[in-house]
Amino acid sequence: MDATKPQRALIIAGGNPVKPVVLEQLDDPAFVIAADSGLDEAFRVGLEPDLVVGDMDSVSTDALQRAENRGITIERHPVAKDATDLELAIDAAAAAGYERATIIGGTGGRMAHTLANALLLLKERSIDLDWRTSRATITAIREGGSNAYRRADGPLLSVLAVGRPAKCESEGLRWQLTGRPLEPGSTRGISNEIVTDVARVSVMGGQVLTVHERNQE
Repeated sequence: MDATKPQRALIIAGGNPVKPVVLEQLDDPAFVIAADSGLDEAFRVGLEPDLVVGDMDSVSTDALQRAENRGITIERHPVAKDATDLELAIDAAAAAGYERATIIGGTGGRMAHTLANALLLLKERSIDLDWRTSRATITAIREGGSNAYRRADGPLLSVLAVGRPAKCESEGLRWQLTGRPLEPGSTRGISNEIVTDVARVSVMGGQVLTVHERNQE
């Protein structure tokens, strides 16, 4: 691996403003990708994108001109397309060879977009994804994967099976997930509690989305 290349990508989507609590938890450095109007948000919070992806139907003219003046790569797509700008940005991160990416932004606006953004985390790709908002971190775990969660970041963790039953194992949760599979559409995995300093969820079959609620100030 190129020692000078960031180990992960950071994808900024449009939507509600990104709050400082989200920015404070980001690891540096990262390859920054702005999805359409995420470019405005990137400049607002002081991030310099390496790449802008989308149909450019919602980004401001000023932000787009600023990116062009700075020589930032802009990957334009037609408005009539089969993927959202965020999905195109995720695909661009995977195509660039990144194995991990964090998404910020992407909340607010139409409910359909918010739900689709969460499900995007589970699309089969060669990249691991998490989505960080001011209220929670949403992480996809596919079969054979696992993830750790710090109680210091918040005690509540929900685990949701998506698409098919998920066979899980857990450590450090009040209600352990080992044994009976989680069923899609079931609320059995909602609002579990982390009871050790670090909890872990592993998926032996199926796939899940985990929602780690953030401590609120």
